[in-house]
Amino acid sequence: MVKNSIMLFCAHSDDAEIGCGGTILKFKKEKKKIIHIVFSYGEKSHPHMMAKVIAKKREKETYDMDNILKRKTIFLGLKEGEFKNNIDETKNRIIEIIKKNKPEKIYTLSSLDPHPDHRAVNNIVMEAIAEINFKGDIYSFEVWNLINENKPVSYVDITETFKEKLNLLKHFKSQWMSVYIQLLPVIIRAKLYGYKNNCKYAEKFYKLR
Repeated sequence: MVKNSIMLFCAHSDDAEIGCGGTILKFKKEKKKIIHIVFSYGEKSHPHMMAKVIAKKREKETYDMDNILKRKTIFLGLKEGEFKNNIDETKNRIIEIIKKNKPEKIYTLSSLDPHPDHRAVNNIVMEAIAEINFKGDIYSFEVWNLINENKPVSYVDITETFKEKLNLLKHFKSQWMSVYIQLLPVIIRAKLYGYKNNCKYAEKFYKLR
C-alpha cells in the first residue's frame, strides 16, 4: 500500500463532493494522493438533451474539479443503469486500478443508498476488493441515504472546509437541480454529525472492513 493514497469509487461525477467533499478537501490540504474512479459519465441526467452533450459537460466539470482538488479522475465509461452488465470485466478493471495505485484507504457509496447505480457500485467494488483480499481500510459514505447502515461509524470534522465544500457543489452547473435538492440535506447532515462529533460540521463514514 502507498501511504497517504486515497481511492474513491463513485457512480457519478458529483457523488464524492456531495457525500464527502469536506473530507476530500482535508485530504488535499494534507497532500494525500487522491484517485477518483467514476463508473459513468451521467449521460442520462438530462433526458431532453443528447447523451453525448451532457456527458461532455459532466466530464469537463469533473476535470475542472480535479484541478481544484489536486486529484486524478478515471472514468470507466459504463452506461447508467447498466453497471451490472459485463460485471466481470468491470471488476477486473477495478482490480487493475487498485493494484496499480495501491491505496491505503478506499471510499465508496453506501449499499443502502436508494439510487440503484449507487448500490451497484458498492456491490461491484466490494466483490473486487474481496477477490484480491485488500488489506487497507474501506469506508462507505452517504449521498441519498435514508436508512443507517449497521456498521461501525466514524465522523470527520469538516468545520474548516464546510463552506468550501458548498462552493465545490456550485461548480456542477449541469446538475444544478440535483445539487439544489441535495443542498439542504447536506447542511442538515453536516450539522447533525457535527453535534455528534462535538464540532460544528462533520461527515459520517461507515467502516466496512
